[in-house]
Amino acid sequence: MKKFIVITMVIATLFTFASCSKDSASTASSTPAAASTGSTSASVSTAATVPTTTPSTGTVDSEYNPNTEVSFAMQTSEANRIVTIGTVDKSLYQAPIFVTSFGQSTDAAMLDTVMKRVGIEYKYSTNATADDIEGYKTIIIAVGASTKGLGAAGISEADETARAQKIMRKVKDNGIQVICCHIGGSGRRGNLSDVFADMVMAQCSYIILKEDANFDGKFTDYAKQHDLPISLIFATKDTVSVFTDLLK
Repeated sequence: MKKFIVITMVIATLFTFASCSKDSASTASSTPAAASTGSTSASVSTAATVPTTTPSTGTVDSEYNPNTEVSFAMQTSEANRIVTIGTVDKSLYQAPIFVTSFGQSTDAAMLDTVMKRVGIEYKYSTNATADDIEGYKTIIIAVGASTKGLGAAGISEADETARAQKIMRKVKDNGIQVICCHIGGSGRRGNLSDVFADMVMAQCSYIILKEDANFDGKFTDYAKQHDLPISLIFATKDTVSVFTDLLK
């Protein structure tokens, strides 16, 4: 009887040990799989955050691809921040001065900041109508479309285009001097942005441009063909120097 009990206990012990060893092996084999899944998820997440648009994410149908290197000869540099091609007739730009934008981009706010630093009197409105510019002698227009800006203002592309067209008709009818400002750089290029730029350049007497937006020669070619002075700036902040020299 004692032998039977001892044999039974030995068998039970062996069975328990075998069961534990199996569970342990199963757990160990499942651990690497969990680590592998976590690694794959992190990789996918990282890949998803790689930027595919320019910092100016509001650009409409941007032709500028930050992942494609575009080589063109820049005339401006850290050492030579402003390059003016042609002769600017400063006497053309008289007060009162109106500042607005076509496209509802943040370039308008930057231009407003620039004018405050220049320290002149002017009227500023991003939603100006043709009637608002009545009586003004100079209008400075920041061109550059932003889907975010249009959405925030509750304005459709069609409505913004119509507003711009009405203002430009008023400009033509009243002989108002126009300065075209494209200071958002290469990220502020695109189909709608170019529509606004073309609209303003057709009636402007001076162009101010952050030069990296000229990667296809669009602005300098237009200025040359129409005998317009153009100031190329290296950075947006250089606009302050341009307007200080022009208006003070």
